Amino acid sequence: MNIQNRTTALVERFLQGPARQIVIAYSGGVDSHLLLITVAELANQFPDHDYLAVHVNHGLSPNAEKWQQHCQQVCSELNIPLKIQQVKVNASGNGGVEAAARKVRYQALEAMTEHHGLILLGQHIQDQLETVLLQLKRGAGPKGLSAMAQSAVNENSITLARPFLELEKHEILQLAKHKQLHWIEDESNHDTRFDRNFLRTEVIPTLLQRWPNLATAANRSAQLCAEQQELLDEVNGKHLQTMVNQRFAIHICKLRALSSPWQNQIVRYWLAEQKIDMPSKTVLAELPKLLSAKQDGNPIIDLGQHQLRRFREHMYCIKKQTFEEDIHLTLDSANTLLPNELGHLHIAEKYIGQLTIKSKVNSLKFKPLDQPHSKLLKQWFKQWDVPVWERQRSLLLCWQDQVIAVLCEQHIIFANDAPAELTSSIHFRVNPPQL
Repeated sequence: MNIQNRTTALVERFLQGPARQIVIAYSGGVDSHLLLITVAELANQFPDHDYLAVHVNHGLSPNAEKWQQHCQQVCSELNIPLKIQQVKVNASGNGGVEAAARKVRYQALEAMTEHHGLILLGQHIQDQLETVLLQLKRGAGPKGLSAMAQSAVNENSITLARPFLELEKHEILQLAKHKQLHWIEDESNHDTRFDRNFLRTEVIPTLLQRWPNLATAANRSAQLCAEQQELLDEVNGKHLQTMVNQRFAIHICKLRALSSPWQNQIVRYWLAEQKIDMPSKTVLAELPKLLSAKQDGNPIIDLGQHQLRRFREHMYCIKKQTFEEDIHLTLDSANTLLPNELGHLHIAEKYIGQLTIKSKVNSLKFKPLDQPHSKLLKQWFKQWDVPVWERQRSLLLCWQDQVIAVLCEQHIIFANDAPAELTSSIHFRVNPPQL
């Protein structure tokens, strides 16, 4: 099979099936250009799909506007609609500009894709080799070394597919030149300060000169790692089902009963299920301290934007949050977005201006509805199993200087002496857990 027929067949298999939206990630480079024109050539054969090219403008290059205009011209000639997504790249996190740009690019593509849609990406087998080498540099395990899947469905039921993952870069260039395509060259691709560019220009050519089939072998290893990770995740999932409570916190005694390698596996899987970046080996080395801490201890493992916290016999993963310590707010609207990201409060219009929200609640004596006696709110928090970090964010709802309710992260608790007419006029909607 010649390269033209092979390329067509690789794309065609992803266009087969029921009608859906087909989004082509189109940067204007040679890989995405060949992908775009191959889809355009097949569009008449599969007319039921809704085709859309998406160009993500990162704004990082002085030539970004020229690239955008080039993409608009090409799509106009091919009669494929094009959407431009302007994004901002925040390089302050792990991975620098490369990782940040990749993250916002995928977010932009998914934002333009309908439920059950298909995103086609132009990565090839040398891109896969680069990814495997980068993961090796980071000391990744099977999950990281799985690199890029040829096809995967995300949590939004959107399929991300890489039809060219079996193609060599020289094959793409050969066919693009044969078709007389005109593509753009990103000048930053030659900047070896970026790890991927360094591998592409300085390392991989030497490796391929010595071992011409290295990219194919690396792709095969990535597939084997993906299979191993899939098997691991089957076991991880079964373990985890028996370990978590309703708030998806892990029961520490059950986790502690496993060997250290399995503890690490379960915690990685648990974090992945919550879409949280994998912890480093150094971070996981702190896990025994949390697991062996006293029940009333308050150990914290830092995960960057998140924390692992212990409460009673469970381990929680929570988003780092700042909270106001001194709040006094009059409710001047029927709908109020509460401080400390607690949620929304809806009140009847006749109570507008009569209710206030206050903080600093632990030292308050409180008698909940249907309880025979009052005691300090911090004692109620213990009885209600409210974690320490949630107590700090809790608020008081007051009417005529009378505390009528406590607002916690999960629910509202009315006071025993709160007027029934008033309580029936208040509705509290919590925010979903912040992960």
